Amino acid sequence: MRRTRQPRTLVALAAVVPLLLTGVAACGSDSGGDGGDVTITFVWWGSDGRANLTKKAVELFQQKNPKIKVQTSFSAYAAYWEKLATQSAGGKPPDVLNVDTRYLAEYGGRGVLANLNEGAGKAISLADVNPELAATSVYQGKRYAVPWAQNTPAMLYDPAAFTAAGADPAKGLTWDQFAEATAKIGTTGTAGGTTDFGILDTTLEIWLRQQGKQFYSPEGKLGFTADDLRRYWQLAGRFRDTKGASPADVTASYNTSPEQSPLGKKLTASEFAYDNLLPAYQKANGKPLNVAPYPTGADGNNGQYRRPSMFLSVSARSSQQEAAAKLVDFLVNDPEVGKIVGTDRGLAPNLKVRAQLATAAKGADKTLYDYEAALEPKLGAAPPVPPKGAGSIQKLLQRTYEEVAFGRMSVDDAVNRFLSEAEKALG
Repeated sequence: MRRTRQPRTLVALAAVVPLLLTGVAACGSDSGGDGGDVTITFVWWGSDGRANLTKKAVELFQQKNPKIKVQTSFSAYAAYWEKLATQSAGGKPPDVLNVDTRYLAEYGGRGVLANLNEGAGKAISLADVNPELAATSVYQGKRYAVPWAQNTPAMLYDPAAFTAAGADPAKGLTWDQFAEATAKIGTTGTAGGTTDFGILDTTLEIWLRQQGKQFYSPEGKLGFTADDLRRYWQLAGRFRDTKGASPADVTASYNTSPEQSPLGKKLTASEFAYDNLLPAYQKANGKPLNVAPYPTGADGNNGQYRRPSMFLSVSARSSQQEAAAKLVDFLVNDPEVGKIVGTDRGLAPNLKVRAQLATAAKGADKTLYDYEAALEPKLGAAPPVPPKGAGSIQKLLQRTYEEVAFGRMSVDDAVNRFLSEAEKALG
């Protein structure tokens, strides 16, 4: 999985955002209904390549809506959240913004995001979006966003390495089979079998779902016990002990980008990530890579679900909410936008647009469409929106597990520390 780092400034959001709430209700829609030109701002996170695609989609919107000018900007993930926290604290958040599922409750619950079930947001059509995917943007009965793309957690891997180890992940592996294959790769080749997954919250979530549990409870607390986390970290340790997983120093150097990941740097033969990152990993690694479902337990439950790779939201303080909602609707539903942005963020949320694109897909794009189409009947219901404070949990999990991987802390002590600190973070 692609790991994300918690921005330092976001921890201050709980203190500063309440300052925004005064007068939020007064900042209603003022979309230039008199026919005059309006200007809105739109921000997102991502690479230069993503920015180029997104700007083309915005240019198309402006061609079709000449009275609406869109000012755009983008940042890397961590910098994006730092900047957004500052803008929100200053009372000037962008009109349209990307939101990650980890921060939807934080920003939505504190009045930064508009409820799209009301006012101008009602013009955003979700008629052709899978209802289960659409429901992932609802928190405490309010729709604070809409999905811009769909992806799902997956295993990205080097087929040649696994074939040599006598395994075919595309046909499905159990955790035992995956452990055996990665051990063979790690002991016979120059690369580890897989990037150590003990640091990854998404992999923990999928593993928990395979056990019939959730990462978070509906009440906004951790949905698993100390014994669950202990068994998960013991599983990761089993891979590490047999050289099936990356050593601690390689794991600790894992950055947020495919280019800086162990798989991207050819230090491992597989890695848990989101399926839409396949092209980026393949470009970084330089070898033909493939995408496969997660390993499963004996019952075959893969624990996977339709995941919003990111959301589009409208600021509650925007004075141009009608124009902002029009841009959001366009980005979600316009067929030409679907062609422009491709699978960079994941599969198109609009099912009609997705079906059109799947027919013409080639190369890595076709691999992604085929993968999710085959997985579709096996996908379960999405989990609840993560609670406020969830943005810090991934970093906490990584930091605590690294102590175990380096041998500086026992699994039991690490589990106790994680649960104690996570309880404080979630409030």
